[in-house]
Amino acid sequence: MYIINYRVTVLTDVVEHNVCDMNDMISELPEDVLLYILSLLPTKDAVRTSILATKWRNLWTCLSAFDFEILDCKSYDPESANCLLDLVQRLLHKSSRIERLCVQIFRTTNIDANKISYLMYSASKHEIQYLRLSLGDRSDKLVLLHSFFGFESLNELYLGLEYTLYISNGNFFPSLKTLVVSDENSVQRLFSGCPVLLELTLYNCYWENIKKISVAISTLKKLIICFNIFCVDYDHDMTVMIDAVNLLSLRCTCNPTIEFIPVNLTSIVDACIDLGYDYLDNELYAAHCAIKLLSGISNVKSLKLSNDTLQCESGNK
Repeated sequence: MYIINYRVTVLTDVVEHNVCDMNDMISELPEDVLLYILSLLPTKDAVRTSILATKWRNLWTCLSAFDFEILDCKSYDPESANCLLDLVQRLLHKSSRIERLCVQIFRTTNIDANKISYLMYSASKHEIQYLRLSLGDRSDKLVLLHSFFGFESLNELYLGLEYTLYISNGNFFPSLKTLVVSDENSVQRLFSGCPVLLELTLYNCYWENIKKISVAISTLKKLIICFNIFCVDYDHDMTVMIDAVNLLSLRCTCNPTIEFIPVNLTSIVDACIDLGYDYLDNELYAAHCAIKLLSGISNVKSLKLSNDTLQCESGNK
């Protein structure tokens, strides 16, 4: 009975309001309710609410999670990308609540590199827990400010930057648990700045200037290495040392002529190895690399091998 009476009262109140009042009923809701409604919208739609009324102008900047993207290559133009970066920069100046920030741009040719550098600098001043940046052009050079590395609260970092990052040594991410990175020049120093890292993914790195990389992380539980076989020359002499005593899971997709040096992989539970085979100038060396990797994970409980990997091994017979 109480519920029925309550509904009747609400309907009566609505009828008694004039049309103008009814049109602005949503704006009269408490700010927490409005923010909850905005949090259910895509970021671009939440930003568009700023034109509704004065109260809505900056309301969207009070959200804690933002996902900015330009992923449609047909509608891309450099100016819109730079405008988006300017918008994100203004947000970082206005807001004090950002916990999750994602900026992805499908193509980024002619983007102002200074905007990206300044964006990173501003983001480092926030208590962000999740950060994803996917933008940049490989022909550009980007020097990060040292103060960029002040993300004490950051738990997850996804760096899809195609820029060359010049990073100083130091403890950059004391709380980082998950790192996904594609930039080849920054990864080694990033490792040393992640003292509690649990999951690491290296993907689509070009590795043009790298001959040796060392993944020596005692806390690491999961490692994914995905070298794009079209980005690495088959005659490129490269070694990857993996020293992770607590590693439980390994997934490796790469060129078969990359030499892996497994160290202390005694805790590993499952592994998936996929070594490409569409080359073949040096079958014996490729087989040597494959056997060396598999020998280092001989204690694994579950092992998946691709057909190419098995074919690669057979080259030693």
